[in-house]
Amino acid sequence: MAAKILGFSVPVGGLWAEAIDGLRGSVPGSCQVLVGKDACLAAIGRIDVLVDGLLDSADLERAIKLQALFVPFVGVDHLPVAALRSRQVQVYNCHGNAFPVAERALALALASLGRIVEYHNDLRNGQWHGFAAGHGRRDYWQSLQGKRCAVLGCGAVGQALAGLLKAFGCPVAGFRRQANAPPPAGFDLISDRLDDILVDAKLIFITLPLTPATRGLLGRRELALAPGACLVNVGRGDVVDETALYESLCDGSLLGAALDVWYVYPPAGSTMARPARLPIDALPNVVLSPHVGGHSAEAAAGNIRQTAQNLRAWLRGEAVVNRVDLEAGY
Repeated sequence: MAAKILGFSVPVGGLWAEAIDGLRGSVPGSCQVLVGKDACLAAIGRIDVLVDGLLDSADLERAIKLQALFVPFVGVDHLPVAALRSRQVQVYNCHGNAFPVAERALALALASLGRIVEYHNDLRNGQWHGFAAGHGRRDYWQSLQGKRCAVLGCGAVGQALAGLLKAFGCPVAGFRRQANAPPPAGFDLISDRLDDILVDAKLIFITLPLTPATRGLLGRRELALAPGACLVNVGRGDVVDETALYESLCDGSLLGAALDVWYVYPPAGSTMARPARLPIDALPNVVLSPHVGGHSAEAAAGNIRQTAQNLRAWLRGEAVVNRVDLEAGY
């Protein structure tokens, strides 16, 4: 293979330094390696392969030699997908954070069903619940044990989550577009019929990416198929219609929601923003999390490791997992 110029538009040092050093020693040929955002931007017109999760349209236009883009995480809905497709740039993402994200989804479900945040906040103010307060059923919390779970999205996160749910004895039904293949481990049922997966579910877990096919996938009709369910979203906010979610939480159609992904995010340079246009974040039956499902040391290490493995395989002309279908958007 002719010498390639590799650009790593990533933080300099730490785990990335180790991964890059490992690539230098195992990749055939005399590849030139550029590390850091500034170095990559300065040489963007000469780079053949780029590791970057935030490539924008202007930089892509300047990257006239770009053959492959490696995104060091899962989401690609923010990329200039149409331009990448027209340029026939190969795009790869990674799922090295799958277990931590699944773990976060499980934690959110337990927090919502268990009324953890509600009781924590009350006890800070001296307000007791349950036996100590002389309260009966009104202070019950719900166990996850044995509850029917619908997992929308049967990729790496969905599969890791299904395995975790089995520890609680939960029957798990999965929704995916291709339902012909055998169910992955942890799933009792796989279907491409969303209604069949949602009916009578007590928990709805969303791990789907945001694509034209998944935007607004769940509206009032779909949420009504699982009355009294708890919805947990670690995929993308707009998979669920915002108004439908708000109304279903207000009128009790949904027991509650635990959300790690949202409808509004802080503008660049700010850390402040209400996470939705409607006051979903003010509802007492909602557990809030600021899109940090994959924001852990373990998730970062997994993503870096998998990105390096994929890049090594690409440079050697070997098969690479997790190529993004730019038509489908994931």
